[in-house]
Amino acid sequence: MTGVVETEPRVKRQPRVTLWMLRIVLLLHAGLVIAQPILAGYFLSGEADAIDLHSPIGSTLWMVAMLQFVVAVLYWRPGGGRLWPALVTLVLFFADFVQLVFGHLQNFAVHVPLGTAIVVTVVLMTVWSFRHQEVVR
Repeated sequence: MTGVVETEPRVKRQPRVTLWMLRIVLLLHAGLVIAQPILAGYFLSGEADAIDLHSPIGSTLWMVAMLQFVVAVLYWRPGGGRLWPALVTLVLFFADFVQLVFGHLQNFAVHVPLGTAIVVTVVLMTVWSFRHQEVVR
């Protein structure tokens, strides 16, 4: 016997409110960023009206990222969750804003790959948020 007695076993519990808040904002962000390449594809295939949705969605994504950052910080502190979602969201905030600028400048050499990175990051964060299991000691 090692002399160390675990008084309380690990118990899985339902996610805290802050994780659910993060999930909701991530779903919103993911839905908007997934719509962007779809709308761009419609525009490039001749649907000129698709840009009428692509542009305003792109113009608001940085604000959604700002909201996501606030919620991610709340998830971390006081929620007791992990710090990395807040840090990644901070990077996403700047990436969304840079994406907006390069989109308006029609610099597609930056706009397209940066948009791809944003979509992949937000989708992976969203998937993580629903796979994440919190454990209480």
